[in-house]
Amino acid sequence: MMQLDENRGPRRVILIADDKQSNRELLRTILEHASYAVVEAADGDEAVLMASEVSPHLIILDIHMPKKDGFGVIRELRKDPSLRALPIMALTASASLDEKDRIIGSGFDACLTKPIGPAKLREAVASLLQSSSIA
Repeated sequence: MMQLDENRGPRRVILIADDKQSNRELLRTILEHASYAVVEAADGDEAVLMASEVSPHLIILDIHMPKKDGFGVIRELRKDPSLRALPIMALTASASLDEKDRIIGSGFDACLTKPIGPAKLREAVASLLQSSSIA
């Protein structure tokens, strides 16, 4: 799903999944300022549903959410042939190497640690979208 920006043409759609509204708002602000279209999910179950409905170009997924955590979400998404190649970035408050290794080993394409600066987020998103095979 590509959205059209009247001034700039088509925009890439990014799904943000985080249980904290303030985190979603911050990510939305940064990404919309960089001309991405943003949709939000407040938990893992909603993220799985929205990924199928919206067909985003990228998902930014908080690892620690109630109901279904990021690991549960990525397991479901990677089972779906239509979503298998979708780039998914993990966000975590944990800076431990063990958790980052576990995240990448679970099928995530990238992992960023909170708090995240706007430039680092934009750079990571652009890199994943550029290397993605998703049109």
